[in-house]
Amino acid sequence: MSVIPRLFHNLLRYDTLTFNDGVAAAFTVGYRLEDRPEDTWSARFTKSKFDPDEASIEGAARLMAYAARILVRGLGLDPGRTVFTPALRSAEEIADPDGVLALRASRCAGACRYQPGLLQKEAHLPTGRGGLYPEFRSLLVEDAVYRSASTDAETVFIVDDFIATGKTLSLAATAILERNPNTTVYGFALAKPEWHNMILDWHGVDLSNDHIPAHWSSIWLASG
Repeated sequence: MSVIPRLFHNLLRYDTLTFNDGVAAAFTVGYRLEDRPEDTWSARFTKSKFDPDEASIEGAARLMAYAARILVRGLGLDPGRTVFTPALRSAEEIADPDGVLALRASRCAGACRYQPGLLQKEAHLPTGRGGLYPEFRSLLVEDAVYRSASTDAETVFIVDDFIATGKTLSLAATAILERNPNTTVYGFALAKPEWHNMILDWHGVDLSNDHIPAHWSSIWLASG
């Protein structure tokens, strides 16, 4: 099931996902339009995930850090009580401290707090093997067995590359809330993969990344 988001300070805000347990909302910079490889932002998102180089790694980290400040202000959060933590890749049991997601989460933290060891899980097969089908993606991660450390934060952002069905995000959020029941958990990622033509046929919505301000390209492409 695909859910059409609403704009939130030039970001996409998803108040529901296919799997939504424990997640107050999820935010992305834009869409990764699977059938629009010519789309500039889709191409950037894809490269940063599947063919990263130093420029795309740094560009994604810079832009997510910029957007994270917008999120914290827009949601009216206390930076001192707000934590950013990296999501866990399929093969990871704990976050790789030198990994791309750790880099992004630490940059996003800014004036907030960075807690890289908040989540642990069992390794599992990549969810991409589930293709378009949410039930297949769900089966791949059911045995992941997420666990959370304690935190005194009021708000936790789980930082990831992409948010697809929300299954892994939901498992992580549920684990955090089981250990820290008074915490609010949000997801934050570069993009949500979608098929433009499919959404247009099913929902009559013409997806694009036109909502992303032009000057955000300069943030992505900045050197130094």
